[in-house]
Amino acid sequence: MPDPSTNAPEKDRQERILGAVLSLLSRGGISAVSMRAVTREEGVSLGLVNYYYEDKTSLIRAALRRIEEEDIAMVEPDLTLEPVDRLRAALKRVANPEFLTTEYLSLRLQLGALASAHDDFEQINTTAQTRYRAGLSALILTARPDLTRGECNKRAADIDVVQNGLWLTALLGLDRKSINRSIARCEEIALAD
Repeated sequence: MPDPSTNAPEKDRQERILGAVLSLLSRGGISAVSMRAVTREEGVSLGLVNYYYEDKTSLIRAALRRIEEEDIAMVEPDLTLEPVDRLRAALKRVANPEFLTTEYLSLRLQLGALASAHDDFEQINTTAQTRYRAGLSALILTARPDLTRGECNKRAADIDVVQNGLWLTALLGLDRKSINRSIARCEEIALAD
């Protein structure tokens, strides 16, 4: 397979295909994804999908890895900010409007369910969660250098639980004030003495 980073049109095609996979997953779960369904969703040829992806499993693996990278981007430190503000900015990213849509939240539920469908999917989900929590823990440690790494890890895990709860309840029509209280609670957990 060609290196997608060296050819922008190829990378764009792959991104479109993965976008179709994610859309199908959010609407119908794993049973909605097939090579043909992706071609219909994106309007590309089956040959093109087969050129980049061997089968349905490889499509889903790639989509999961794309979401993993999006999750890691949420905890990327903004080096133009002071450490505490970096942490606060990262904590607020979870509540960005693109993450609070019904389609995205449904996708997150489907991604969790995929872990039980295939060992590879479970491993990708576990790795993604571990990397996300490690990034969050590093932000906490930078903002609170007096804490131990173990305490930062514990706080990151607690914040992850609150954030996942925010996403789950957002499906029920969570109002903006509740979202803001959840973000404030995450800040309290991260910065508490």
